Amino acid sequence: MTIQKLKLSHVIFLLLAMTALHFIANLTGLYKQPIIWIDKVLHVMAGIAIAMLWFWFLQRKDKLSDNIPKVILVSSAIGSVLLVAFLWEVFEFAFWKGLPEYANNLNLYSPTIFDVLSDIGSNLIGAIVFSWFAIKKTKI
Repeated sequence: MTIQKLKLSHVIFLLLAMTALHFIANLTGLYKQPIIWIDKVLHVMAGIAIAMLWFWFLQRKDKLSDNIPKVILVSSAIGSVLLVAFLWEVFEFAFWKGLPEYANNLNLYSPTIFDVLSDIGSNLIGAIVFSWFAIKKTKI
């Protein structure tokens, strides 16, 4: 089983696109809507990017990903996404508490536990979607 080779440039492009979308959303007021859907889109994209980065990392390790069962590969990708999502939410909280003016201006904070959990859930959706597509494109 060989997972299609990923390129680091694709991950970097996705991260740059996410950053651009975040600032466009700030400028256009999308974060001030009653339902802040753009945040969920960005978190799904982040989940995809982190899962891509994890698969890319495993592919760099001397065909390591060829010897890993699919369930372990997907589980480890999901685990890495959940870990990074949790750490990001901790960073947002610390940033919001330490530098509230900047956090509010940049919309880098999660004001409620529901928002934190829905952000992490959105990241999880991104990880699952990417993992599913990566496994479906497996060459046997």
